[in-house]
Amino acid sequence: MAEDATEPETFPYVRRCPFAPPEQYREFREQGGPVRVRTAPGNETWLVTRYDQVKAMLNDGGLSNDRAHPGYPSPIPIPPEFRSGGSLLGMDAPRHTAYRKLVAGEFTHRRAQAMRPRIQKVVDRAIDEMTAKGPVVDLHAELGIKVTMSVITGMLGISLNDQEYLHSRTRVMFGGGASAAERHVAVAELNAYFLEIVRRKHEHPEDDLISRLMAKWPKPVDYAEAANMTRLLLNGGHDSTASMISLGTLTLLRHPGQLDLLRKQPTVAPRAVEELLRFLNVTDLTTARVAVEGLEIGGVAVKPGEGVYPSTAAANRDGAVFERPDELDITRGTRDHLAFGHGRHLCLGADIARVELELTWTTLFRRLPALRLAVPFEELGYRQGGLVFGVRELPVTW
Repeated sequence: MAEDATEPETFPYVRRCPFAPPEQYREFREQGGPVRVRTAPGNETWLVTRYDQVKAMLNDGGLSNDRAHPGYPSPIPIPPEFRSGGSLLGMDAPRHTAYRKLVAGEFTHRRAQAMRPRIQKVVDRAIDEMTAKGPVVDLHAELGIKVTMSVITGMLGISLNDQEYLHSRTRVMFGGGASAAERHVAVAELNAYFLEIVRRKHEHPEDDLISRLMAKWPKPVDYAEAANMTRLLLNGGHDSTASMISLGTLTLLRHPGQLDLLRKQPTVAPRAVEELLRFLNVTDLTTARVAVEGLEIGGVAVKPGEGVYPSTAAANRDGAVFERPDELDITRGTRDHLAFGHGRHLCLGADIARVELELTWTTLFRRLPALRLAVPFEELGYRQGGLVFGVRELPVTW
């Protein structure tokens, strides 16, 4: 298969198989405690790979998400705005707690379930448009991105006409192929875009998430911080789930027995979603932390100021927790996986993502039972080394 060039001895490591985490994780996990590794930008960090340790670290008050901290272990070169921007991912309590409360009510399980009819319409429309262009189309662009962008922009109250532009900027921010300078430009452009949006919604509110957010925003309103928040909601609300849609589709196509089971027993779909989330874990590189006090992880002393990377992809393949961890079993259905994180930074949009994945896969394979790859599997390319893993394109036919 095609792979991006990445030095194998530096973190983040290359996924040699798109359906498995990097090979180094197994070796490190067997060692028991965290391992000191060098990152691609040239700094060092502790890499944590055992499930019990990873889960504990994700909610440990001695570890900070502050990207401005000099010890923060970014796996890729990032611009200053990415370190200082006030998004939820870079905040600690109590500030994080206060800002998360502003939007948490928009992402409850009840709200996600209430959105099912609307998300189903989005999925149906995307498949209609995909089949009209076919039979050979890029499923990642025509289904994954369209579904997730339509859902999150609809929630935020953003024009459908801006979706392509917004996604192109997001790909630069989170993809593995961009330089720090290119990411700097992308962040600046998105900040300017959302700065104008939050100002307008504050002055002329409508029936959408951004307007409701601005009505609750602490006074006096800090537009720059509000823009950072809405940028996070857009980025987190589409890119990773779009990657899951396309990579999950590819996984099922390459595991025909599991796909046949999903077709014959559509009620297994919610369990299939959980298993594919565990199995693929596309957001493994979004969990960076930095120690703000001395602590011990698996018998290893971590000093204040040292970076810590709790690897959720490694944890989700831990045989001490998951039986046959390297086997895809869509009847497994456990929610013990850490694909959405854990604790105070658990993914806000987890329940909406679950609905999007379930409805997209069940509808896709019902409407296009002959769906298959349009190119040899070995020719597919992948987004290596960025914050979100996935296929670059997924050409399919039917």
